[in-house]
Amino acid sequence: GTADPFAQRGLLAEMVERACELVGGMVARARRAGAARIVVAATHAMRSAANRDEVLERLGRAAGMPVKVLSGEQEAALTYGAVVESLGQVAARQPCVVFDLGGGSTEVVSGLGRQAGRCASLPIGAVSLTERYLGDRPPTPGSIEGLEREVRAALEQGCASYPTDPPVFAGVGGTVTVLASLFLDLPRYDPVRIDGCTIPAAVVEALVDRLTRMTPEARSRLAVMGEGRADIITAGVHTVRVMLEFFRARALTASSQGLRYALARLAADEAAAGS
Repeated sequence: GTADPFAQRGLLAEMVERACELVGGMVARARRAGAARIVVAATHAMRSAANRDEVLERLGRAAGMPVKVLSGEQEAALTYGAVVESLGQVAARQPCVVFDLGGGSTEVVSGLGRQAGRCASLPIGAVSLTERYLGDRPPTPGSIEGLEREVRAALEQGCASYPTDPPVFAGVGGTVTVLASLFLDLPRYDPVRIDGCTIPAAVVEALVDRLTRMTPEARSRLAVMGEGRADIITAGVHTVRVMLEFFRARALTASSQGLRYALARLAADEAAAGS
């Protein structure tokens, strides 16, 4: 199973202390900016933490408000809405499959236009798959095969009834934005250019091969990689590769507007409704 991110007491103290600093700082910045509604939400790591109540209490004190723990299904549906909204008319009336590839879980949603349908939260992510199959060593054919086998099994269990060959197959998360940035040959991360960028499946395959062959040092030197991404990108791109194959998708559409945009819209809707 996925390693519990809060399993070690020393790591727990360090991670929670850092999270409290970040959350407290972001809430203070939001208040200074005049935010009318602030939402603090937690996802996979908090859902799986053995001591979630203790951590939530500390985070709530740091934030000055309760922390929402989203279920996998809530996370998936919120992300779906944000991505479809960001793609505009391309996705507004067509069958869509949207995924959010995270560190410990991957949310997958199918729907028609803005209406989400089936939701699944799969226990696979770029960090957990790296820890289980790649570790500190260069990837071997056997380790890649084992990783892809686990991804395929998770998809077969969670997404067996999903449509295949969807007109829109879209993804969010760091892995997807790196693929889009390399496809567009961007000198730096540029969400305006990434949003709606569509990469043919054959080009995704070529990019996966390119990144897998590179050394960790070469990957880390890529301008669009982002801090800490080079270590987990191999697991991430092979997950995307298997998903394209599983859904028989002809292309991958990238979006930068994932869960945080969905939460902003949720906060705006709640404020408008006066709830």
